[in-house]
Amino acid sequence: MEQKFFEIMQQSGVFVINPCETILDLDDPSHYTKMDMTLSQKMQVSVFLQNMPLAITAGVMSNAYIVSFPEGLPHTLTALKQGGFSSIVKVDGKFAGSASFYEMSAQTIILGAFTAISVATGQYFMAQINKKLNLINQKMDKILEFLYGDKKAELMSEISFVQYAYQNFASIMEHDTQKIATISSLQEAKKVAMKDIEFYLGDLDAKVAEEARGFSNLGMIIENAFQIRDSLDLSIQLYIMSSLLEMQFAQNMDKGYISYLEVEIITYIDKCDKRILSNFSSLKGRVDAYKAKPMEKVDKIPSVTKISELIDSLNSGVESDIRKAIRVALHASEKKEEYLVSKDGDIYTLKKD
Repeated sequence: MEQKFFEIMQQSGVFVINPCETILDLDDPSHYTKMDMTLSQKMQVSVFLQNMPLAITAGVMSNAYIVSFPEGLPHTLTALKQGGFSSIVKVDGKFAGSASFYEMSAQTIILGAFTAISVATGQYFMAQINKKLNLINQKMDKILEFLYGDKKAELMSEISFVQYAYQNFASIMEHDTQKIATISSLQEAKKVAMKDIEFYLGDLDAKVAEEARGFSNLGMIIENAFQIRDSLDLSIQLYIMSSLLEMQFAQNMDKGYISYLEVEIITYIDKCDKRILSNFSSLKGRVDAYKAKPMEKVDKIPSVTKISELIDSLNSGVESDIRKAIRVALHASEKKEEYLVSKDGDIYTLKKD
């Protein structure tokens, strides 16, 4: 049954394993990207490689075992003089209990290795998106410079949590209880982000419609509008990151779910971009139409230039880098992917950027 399971998976195209007969310089960063992996993940992949011949020919891995420790005991096996370890667990030199050993089936080994690769791949694509989210990656003191009002503490709290979840992704994925709690918190972060997006969109509408008493006052309105826009962008980035992290933590690669998520995220970004474009186009129109009062010094160029640059970026018709990264991350599981796996369990991909 074990052998048949292994053969069926290969024949159905779930995976294909081939030895690499060419000597490769995997440490060359210009050609290969090494994926970040925990020691546990590397061990899972390494065990799979070491036992792959056995997985094909035998039902049970006679030389591979899962060790289960008694609850509450420290994970320390007793080393034997002849090499290896006994099942005896010691605490401060005294016998404290015995660990249990379970035979590992081919399914267990394959599933463990593929889970490790899946987590490492998810982490890789999340890193690509994280690079594009310039605001959410700033240090807290920089973010505080433009956040304002009642939403400041709320946003800071959720951003801090999302940064924590991203930085500890691989580790949290190995602990089911913590993973479930993290998914729940990411869903809450997404709700907060959407609520704050709507707040800042309304605030921007109100600010742009505000009456200006003189050109200097109009300049203040423009400055405040850009501050609101930065807060809005930060909320959008929190929405994107929490949505994609939830998918990766849940390892939900169902095509229907991914399609829904793509439409939801892109549609919401489009909605925000259109509102921002409309408001700043209106501001530009106000600056262009402004007539200086007697003895009033007016220099429209700095304001017009700044607003025009924003309008052009939103009105270019070219898909932004962040949208491209979102699509790639969402559909990564649907594309054929090749990995180079070293004998030590390290995983590499061909350089993508």
